[in-house]
Amino acid sequence: MSEHLPPPQRRASSGFGDPALVFPEFASKQRGLEKVQEEEGEGEDSSYGGKGSFDLSSRFSSPSVSRNGFETPKKTSSLKLPGFREEEETDRSTNSGSFVDREEKRKCPGCFRKCCACTCMFLSIVLIILLLTGLSVNSSVKASLPQVSVTNLRFSRLDFANSTTDLLMNANMKTVLELSNKNDKLLYYSPMKAAVSSENINLGQKKLGGFMQSPGNVTYLSIPTRLRKAKVYDVDATLLRNKEKKLEAVVNVRLSGKLGFDWLGFRIRLPTVIACEDVKQSGVINGLKPTCDVRIFWQ
Repeated sequence: MSEHLPPPQRRASSGFGDPALVFPEFASKQRGLEKVQEEEGEGEDSSYGGKGSFDLSSRFSSPSVSRNGFETPKKTSSLKLPGFREEEETDRSTNSGSFVDREEKRKCPGCFRKCCACTCMFLSIVLIILLLTGLSVNSSVKASLPQVSVTNLRFSRLDFANSTTDLLMNANMKTVLELSNKNDKLLYYSPMKAAVSSENINLGQKKLGGFMQSPGNVTYLSIPTRLRKAKVYDVDATLLRNKEKKLEAVVNVRLSGKLGFDWLGFRIRLPTVIACEDVKQSGVINGLKPTCDVRIFWQ
């Protein structure tokens, strides 16, 4: 009988064996790792060193294998390109500058309001000064104006003639104005234009020469007017003829020119109108002396 030999016993091993024998997939990865390490060893002597270099071993590090045969993940380092730190510092400086700009913009509305307030205050002061100056000049001018009244108003001729189609009128009239300078300034009257009318009828115009009036002086200004063969309406002519017969005619006298006087060493000439409106002939004959309005800045 042949003897039965016992089966060969397996050789016990302490610890872990070669993972490439147990895990065939790990063998291919290990071979790729060895190639990478060889390439890395060759590149250590190249010019890629210093601040701008990057580590390939960190990108292709060998996976660690735990006892149970699974890979343990590792954190990979971030890729740092040349100039990365300069760009980061530039971004930080830009951010800090934009922060300062925002802070300045926040303060701008307050500065703008202060500027507007100062400008409005300055303009208000200027306007107040101009207003006070204007009021002073106006009061001084009004104090320098003469007093004017009508002392004589008389028709020396007033007749009407009928033509084939129209009614024609002839009239001679004399008006006398009294100008009193009751202030202490010289008054300078420029050449003036006088116009006299009654009942919508123009009784004539007259150009008067300029003259000077001393302080406290009274001057009588005669305004003779003459009208020949003027066309008039029947209604207006009838009213004027009836009122003139009763010495109740209503006349308007208007003088326009410039009045000058001295103020603070300057001679000022202002457009002036002397308006004698609705002057009743009966009142002038009775010596009432109707007053006239002296209006400055009128033409």
